[in-house]
Amino acid sequence: MTTKPSADPSRAALFDADLAAWREHPERAFDGWLARHGFRHGTNVVYRAMWGKLLRWSAERGLAPLSWSAEQIGEFLDAQDLHKSHRYRYARLIERVFHHLARLQANLHNPASQAVRAHLAEGENDPTAFLLPGERDLLIARVLGPAADDAGAAAVAASPTEWKRARDVALVAVLMGGGLKVGEARALRVDAIDAARAGAVVLRMVRPDNGRTYEVPLFPFAHRPLLAWLARREASGTLGSLAFPAMANGRPMHAASVYRRVEALLDEAGVLAGRSERASPQTLRNTCCAMHFEAGAAPATVAQLLGMRDLESGWRLRASYEAWLARAGLQPVERRDQM
Repeated sequence: MTTKPSADPSRAALFDADLAAWREHPERAFDGWLARHGFRHGTNVVYRAMWGKLLRWSAERGLAPLSWSAEQIGEFLDAQDLHKSHRYRYARLIERVFHHLARLQANLHNPASQAVRAHLAEGENDPTAFLLPGERDLLIARVLGPAADDAGAAAVAASPTEWKRARDVALVAVLMGGGLKVGEARALRVDAIDAARAGAVVLRMVRPDNGRTYEVPLFPFAHRPLLAWLARREASGTLGSLAFPAMANGRPMHAASVYRRVEALLDEAGVLAGRSERASPQTLRNTCCAMHFEAGAAPATVAQLLGMRDLESGWRLRASYEAWLARAGLQPVERRDQM
C-alpha cells in the first residue's frame, strides 16, 4: 500500500481511471478525487488525514482497501474514540467516496451508507442541538443574504454550477426557514409553494401518515433565496414538478446529497468551525423551532407548524430547547421580530 500521498493533483487523477486503481493505490486515487472536487486547502488536509487514518487501520487488520463492511466501518469509528459529530463526518466522507466509486462499478455496495442506516456511525446520542443566534446570523449573512441580493439575475438561464448553487442555498433556506425534514424537502413540489400572499411565502404540506394538510409559513430570511431559485429553475428549463431536483432533468435528490450540500454551506458560512455539536438538516429544523419559540409560539403551535405527529412533541422540543439554552449559557428570549 502506498504510504505517501501524491503531491501532483494531475498525476493523482490518473489513478482514478477504474476501480482497480482505487484498490491498488487508494491514497493517490483519493488525492485525485480531492483535486477534482476543488476543496479548500484546509479541507483537503483534513480529508487526507481522515482517509489515511482509515487506510492505516485497515492495513493493521489485514483488510483490503474498499472491502469494508458496515460493521467494520462501525468498528473503525469506535476505535478512534471520536465525538459523535466527528464520527458522522467520517461516515459521510467514506459514503461520498463510495458514491463516486458506484459510478465506476454498478451495484457497488456503500458500507458507510449502510453504517449510517444501521446507526453504527452515531455513537452515543447527543442532546438536541440548535444553531446559536450568531451562527444563524452567519448563515444568513454569508450564504442566504448574498443569494437574495443576486435575485435580479435569477431570471437568466444558469450554468450547471450556478443552478446547483441556487438550489442548495434555497434548500438551506427552506430547511431552516420552514423546519422541513430532509424527506419533505426532497418531495416538495413547486405547486406546493404559495408566494402570492402579501409579504409571506407559505408551503402547503400533507402529512404522510393521515393525509391531513397543513401550512408552513417561512421566516422572512428564506423568502428571497427561495424565490430567486424558483425563477432560476424556470429560466433554466428545469423539468419535473420537484422544487429541488438533483439535476435539470427533474430527477430527485438523494438524501445523502442533501446532507452533503447542507454541510458544505454550513462550513462555507463558518458555522462548523467553532462547533462541538453536530450541525445537519435536523439542526436547521430544530433551529426553526427555536425561532418560533423566540417569537412567542406555544409548543402545540410549533408542533402543528412542523407537522409533528402529536402535540406533545412540541412540549418535548420546548424542554430540549430550554436545556440547550442552559448548556449554552443563554437567556430565554420570549420574542424576536423574525416572523
